[in-house]
Amino acid sequence: MRNGVPGAGTFRDIFRITAVIDVIYGLGFLLVPAILFGMSQDPGVPANPGWVRWAGGLLVGIAVGEWLAAKDPAKQRPMVTFLVLGHGLTALALIYSALSGEYQGVAWFIWSSVIVTGVIAVIMFWLLGKYRPVL
Repeated sequence: MRNGVPGAGTFRDIFRITAVIDVIYGLGFLLVPAILFGMSQDPGVPANPGWVRWAGGLLVGIAVGEWLAAKDPAKQRPMVTFLVLGHGLTALALIYSALSGEYQGVAWFIWSSVIVTGVIAVIMFWLLGKYRPVL
């Protein structure tokens, strides 16, 4: 056990990989949402890309937080909790959209996002279990 958590290097690697994934999604929504809309081929996409640019900015900010958290994984239990909830709820929202018929675009686009966010949520949940319980 180093830095208060077992496998601190693993924690760092996971934070950094997640940061890269989140910054890619974030930059896509922030800078080129129309391209993402086109890739989805969903006829119900917003006419104004401004409706999703804010989410891109938030994702970029989260990615920066993840990268900074990698420097001291022992003190990141709140960040990991946030990431479990954020990515987990995102995956559930996307699943709901796909199964309810709200999303009408190509299947690969939404299901790849479900898998990416769901896997991140599961990995973060696993990391959460590695922290000592807070009393």
